[in-house]
Amino acid sequence: MAWELLISDSADKQLGKLDKDILRKVRSFLDDVCQLQNPADRGHPLTGPWAGFHRYRVGQIRIIVEIDRSVITVTVVKISRRDSVY
Repeated sequence: MAWELLISDSADKQLGKLDKDILRKVRSFLDDVCQLQNPADRGHPLTGPWAGFHRYRVGQIRIIVEIDRSVITVTVVKISRRDSVY
């Protein structure tokens, strides 16, 4: 089952600021995640103000996503370096 990948407007802007090599790795990682049976298996659930979201790590980049099982979508909410993402 392939999950649909959605990218929020703010995450799309953040993607545009990434180095091309890092962008390629992030896109490849997200494509791989969307092919999984359960995308939550690869990431870690967040707590506190980010409860309900999951985090993926690609090197120093953190990707915060919302996984909606009812519509089978993975929505990228935020992408940034690990020191400024939360």
